[in-house]
Amino acid sequence: MENLLLHQRVLQLSLSATLQMQARAKALKDQGISVVALSAGEPDFETPKVIVEAAKQALDKGVSRYTAVRGSDELIKAMQLKFLRDQKVSYGPLQVLSTVGAKSAIAMALESVAGPGDEVIVLAPFWVSYPEQVRLAGAKPIIVSASAEQNYIHTAAMIKAAITKNTRAIILNSPNNPTGAVFSEQVLREIMEVFVGTAVWVISDEIYEHLVFDEEKHVSPASFSPDAYARTVVISGASKGYAMTGWRIGVVGGPLAIVDAMVKLQQQRYSCIASISQAAAAFALQETPELKSEIEKMRGAYQTRRDEVMRMLKNLPGVTCIKPKGAFYAFLDFSKWMGKMHKGALIDNDDILAMRLLNEAHVAVVSGAAFGAPGCVRLSIASSLPDITEGMKRIQTWLE
Repeated sequence: MENLLLHQRVLQLSLSATLQMQARAKALKDQGISVVALSAGEPDFETPKVIVEAAKQALDKGVSRYTAVRGSDELIKAMQLKFLRDQKVSYGPLQVLSTVGAKSAIAMALESVAGPGDEVIVLAPFWVSYPEQVRLAGAKPIIVSASAEQNYIHTAAMIKAAITKNTRAIILNSPNNPTGAVFSEQVLREIMEVFVGTAVWVISDEIYEHLVFDEEKHVSPASFSPDAYARTVVISGASKGYAMTGWRIGVVGGPLAIVDAMVKLQQQRYSCIASISQAAAAFALQETPELKSEIEKMRGAYQTRRDEVMRMLKNLPGVTCIKPKGAFYAFLDFSKWMGKMHKGALIDNDDILAMRLLNEAHVAVVSGAAFGAPGCVRLSIASSLPDITEGMKRIQTWLE
């Protein structure tokens, strides 16, 4: 009876696979079982002390009230500085917005440009929430998949073939969750050329911009040309690069029209993000030399962990992985194990595989199907190096 009272948009919504796996792993831990949790996309580092100290000082000064919807004056200036420094684009104070994490920013951007009858191109493998947020906006996700053989990098031709008269937006994500793929400047320029003369918005999720490895460079498509600038909304935040997940800070920069639309949505839904989080973000986004050193230490640690996963990968029979160039994940391809009997039971799909790894090997990973890539699992290298090493050993033992 209760379900009859709920709207279809909620009933048809899938649960977050990453959060579900976190809950299952916690349930086993609560039973006293030693679980190696490699499922969460959350840094194991504490927020740098210089940021925490800035927040404490703000509290001592009485920063505890509502702010403007876009953010405090200090945060607006810091966001402008951040986009000029990192994305190489200049935004006026009315072209930036602080949000409740990058997740709400993506949702509001989609709702601002797409609705029933519209299509949004989603590149697979994708972050689990993209298709669901498109559906919540009332639009239809059009999935365009790139394979491991393509290093999970989509071509301009693939994207062009997916555009129809109903296409309203595309979501780009580089560095990518879950694959760690980093789109080169050349590839991104070719993709952006596809949209010239169209009415397609580009939602560029750049939340992992600080986390690139092997001399790779992050570039923002918004910086390429006046056309790219006019159709791209850039979304980033403090969660990943600054280890500030719980502070819930997203930052948005883009054309006035779409940012104004997002402000209206935020005005009616959230008012503003917490004032103390804004104070912390206003400091963090300025990236003092001391904070830059902390950011580099964390990035270096992730690269070391990535290298350990790749080193131990050779011990996993029948498992491959494209070397991640950014973010903090390794996307392990278990395709050769699908449909095989193992320890007296059939591995039907990667959902079954992930559950068996949790229940039998006591390692928490997330199934690839949730990311639009069946046959794979996502392993987080945001966990500690000892946990990663132990997790890989347990997977090896279970496979053998």
